[in-house]
Amino acid sequence: RGRRVASMCGLATRLASLTLCLNAQHGTAKRLASTLGSMSITGGARKAQFTRSLEVAARSLRDGGLVAFPTETVYGLGAHAFDEKALLRIFEVKGRPKSDPLIVHVHSLAMAEKLVCVNDEGMQLLRSLGAMFWPGPLTIVAPAVAALPSVVTAGSGAVGVRWPAHEQAQALLKAADIPVAAPSANRFGHVSPTRAQHVMSDLGLHDILILEASEAGCCDVGIESTVVKLDEQSQQLVLLRRGGIPESVLASWMQDHGGPFELVIKAPSSSGSSASKAAAVTTAAPAVSAPTASPSPSAHEEEIAQEAPGMLLTHYAPDVPSYLLRFAAAPAVVCEAAVAGAGEAPCELKHAAVLDFGGRAKELAAVAMAYRDLSDVADAAAAATRVFEFLRWAEEKQALGARYVLLPDVLGGDAASSSRCNDEHLPALADRLYRAASGRSARLVENGFFVADAE
Repeated sequence: RGRRVASMCGLATRLASLTLCLNAQHGTAKRLASTLGSMSITGGARKAQFTRSLEVAARSLRDGGLVAFPTETVYGLGAHAFDEKALLRIFEVKGRPKSDPLIVHVHSLAMAEKLVCVNDEGMQLLRSLGAMFWPGPLTIVAPAVAALPSVVTAGSGAVGVRWPAHEQAQALLKAADIPVAAPSANRFGHVSPTRAQHVMSDLGLHDILILEASEAGCCDVGIESTVVKLDEQSQQLVLLRRGGIPESVLASWMQDHGGPFELVIKAPSSSGSSASKAAAVTTAAPAVSAPTASPSPSAHEEEIAQEAPGMLLTHYAPDVPSYLLRFAAAPAVVCEAAVAGAGEAPCELKHAAVLDFGGRAKELAAVAMAYRDLSDVADAAAAATRVFEFLRWAEEKQALGARYVLLPDVLGGDAASSSRCNDEHLPALADRLYRAASGRSARLVENGFFVADAE
């Protein structure tokens, strides 16, 4: 009888444990999934913590901590813009060279004005730009106030300021009530993060807070802000980096509201030169062109102060060799003959993860290891909202044996002659894909593809 009672008690205990387990699974499935996802971190114990509390995140910023937070572009890794110790931790955590300046995020135009030192005409242009494009994905670079730590400006004396449109970002900045310097919340040069879990995967080994985003409006622009520089001496507004605000929109606005300032394009183009060129200030969309290869990123190059973030050739890059897929037939045939003569075989598509745009490479879906289309209707704005998420998806295929990632050349081949060439969002999308591939390309042949270095 004693054994039967003990057996029944043991069974009851096991049933109770099973019930608790099932209830826990039902009530905390989302939290469990997040925890399991964070287990992909390698190299040590996780130190980063998720939070949904704006006050906790704001207090951490005021106290010198680092907080990753969502914006309408990508997740940023923020620190108090006047706390040099906290700022230096950004560079340490990201592995970022100090030659790369930081963008300072504000919650009002008035806060932005306190960070810059410009003449009356410059201030008028800044206020007009802010009134039109803020809150939003536009960063304005202008001479910085002397009190701002030089690590923010990369020693250039100029600071980029932005008022983000994302509701949680605005609420965090207002709760902290300080200017917050924040680059993207990822490893330097890696694919930009558009989800809290992306931040955890990249920076989870570091002592930071990660503010989890509500679903509404999180990174719905999907790529970084457009960066313009206010040059008082030359009376120019210089476009340094393409982003969420199209060049054509800026050109049209400057025509009507720029006053004595002229819009000048310094962001790289396919013209074969990276030198500045005056933009035709017109309401018509500018000609779409691909970015020009800048010098290969090297230790020497990273010591040279950059005018804006995201200017190096290799940026936004997966941890798998990536290439822009070219479709021109003749060069591929020549390349195949030349390489075949040298006894080299083409790379096999079964080892490639393929990202497409507008279905141009959809026939590869049957032979590639993995395939996804950024936008099957060739909508560049829609593609921009998911390009970084898809790049990370392609990178994950390495665990299944992927050796290459093939990216769409959104401006090349038949794309240049189609209606999509008039899409004002294409240049910014093309820039991210080009830098993700480090300017390298791949050309299809009958039984695979050959790769080439940056042109």
